[in-house]
Amino acid sequence: MMGLTRRDMMILFVVWGVVALLMVVAFLTLRAAAHLTPPAAAVTAATATPPPTYTPVAVEQTARHMYARAELVARGWRADAQLVSCRGSWEQTAVNLVGRPIEWIYRFYSPQSRRLYFVRVEPGGETHTIQHIPSVAQPPLPLSVEDWQVDSATALANWLNAGGGRFLGMYPGSTVTAQLGVRVHDLRPLWTVAGYAEKEDALFVAAVDARTGETTVLAQ
Repeated sequence: MMGLTRRDMMILFVVWGVVALLMVVAFLTLRAAAHLTPPAAAVTAATATPPPTYTPVAVEQTARHMYARAELVARGWRADAQLVSCRGSWEQTAVNLVGRPIEWIYRFYSPQSRRLYFVRVEPGGETHTIQHIPSVAQPPLPLSVEDWQVDSATALANWLNAGGGRFLGMYPGSTVTAQLGVRVHDLRPLWTVAGYAEKEDALFVAAVDARTGETTVLAQ
């Protein structure tokens, strides 16, 4: 440095300053890019793993299919019998078991007698009935069979893919219940499908519109 003139030293200082500034800008640019752009491996992993699709066990003994037997028995009880709801449960089930043949319970109401009538239909087609002896003070809302377009298998599949499949994977041995009823505010038929793990006190519930299949998670 002793042989450098004042002018040479000024030039070197300017050059070093410019180099230092460029290095700082490059460092900040690389740092910002690292935050904005995820690593290629992460992007590949995110796009290469689609969410699983769950399908319940395929059976013929669905709620809609077994309803014909229940209706025949209910008409023999009262000619004005109206379907009010139906319900089925899979006890101690798992992802690969839910949907298997079960007993369906149909609830009917007679406006003339103001009484309820329960028809249980077993997987083999056998029926059992119970009449509710006291009259009903508040008539339940009738369920329109014409509006009932979504069967239990579809409602169960929608529940599984809305999070029920993941729930059963976490809590095998849970109970899954599917109930069809009438939504009060617009009289639309609605499936309510719920999974419950008693030991862990865990719950996952979804509502499935029985006309359109639109699914909404209610509790998890």
